[in-house]
Amino acid sequence: MRGMSLINLCCFVLLVFVLMTMAQGETAKPAAAASKAPWPQSVGVSVSSLANPFFVALTRGAHERARQQNPAVKWIVRAAEYSVANQQAQIQELIKLKVDVILLSASSEHALEKVLLQARKQGIVVIGVDVRATGAQQTVLTDNFAAGQLVCDYLARRINGKGRVVIQNGPQVSSVIDRVAGCKQAWLNYPKIQLLSDKENGDGSVWGGHTAMQAAISRYGELDAVFTINDRQALGSVQALQKAGHHKTRIGSVDGSHAVVQAIAGDSPIVVTASQSPRMIGQHAIEMALALHQGGAAEPELLLLGTTLVTRDNASTFEAWDASATKE
Repeated sequence: MRGMSLINLCCFVLLVFVLMTMAQGETAKPAAAASKAPWPQSVGVSVSSLANPFFVALTRGAHERARQQNPAVKWIVRAAEYSVANQQAQIQELIKLKVDVILLSASSEHALEKVLLQARKQGIVVIGVDVRATGAQQTVLTDNFAAGQLVCDYLARRINGKGRVVIQNGPQVSSVIDRVAGCKQAWLNYPKIQLLSDKENGDGSVWGGHTAMQAAISRYGELDAVFTINDRQALGSVQALQKAGHHKTRIGSVDGSHAVVQAIAGDSPIVVTASQSPRMIGQHAIEMALALHQGGAAEPELLLLGTTLVTRDNASTFEAWDASATKE
């Protein structure tokens, strides 16, 4: 009996040991599942235009941040040139390449939703940059309404609250729409300001700004102020004003680029710009993508970054972004 009891005791101890080992194995499984996913191996980028230094700086900022996490990250960059059709094709290409992340500066706020949802169904993280895009999980951009409002309020005060003005519009993406809306809101506070037009489209480019300014001059003569939706259009508008011999027109824009900040510090018709940080937008986008890739929540859904007015009072000391520099 004693022998049998000893055998039973040994069996019992062995059984307890096996059960404890199995339990430890079971508890280890959730811990392994909860461990963070590796950093994405490939990132696809589709921006509006690489002819615009803003998007070059944004892409570079995102790339710098991604390489800090994974020096071997595969980086694929495309430019849609504000074409929805081009961008749809680019996103389809990125889906076929099985990228882990897509950063998107959308050519249209709503027209890309179907293809973006298709990307997400394939497990691809989709982050909107610079403009809103239905279908993106998160978006980071400048507070463009505030930018337009601040610039146009400053322009109004520079022309003593009265005069003939024009809004030089651009590609109909959310950032441009918001800037124009903010500008109009500011000018509503100045009943003696006469808004002649907001229809000229400068296409976001230097040449487009030049052409749109020429058209406005031909139609309305010398103006008191012009709001251009970005710095590149402002630079083109200056060329048109100089050619026409118009000296009283004051220009305000949005971006805070090195070229325009230098112009403001000098003797230029451009007197104000609302700054952005394309590098910071790109970095925030990568941080959002990493969090989502590791199973985090898409919060906040929309991150708005602040803006600072650059005028002759602070242009000489303001640290402007420069697409040709590694860091701003």
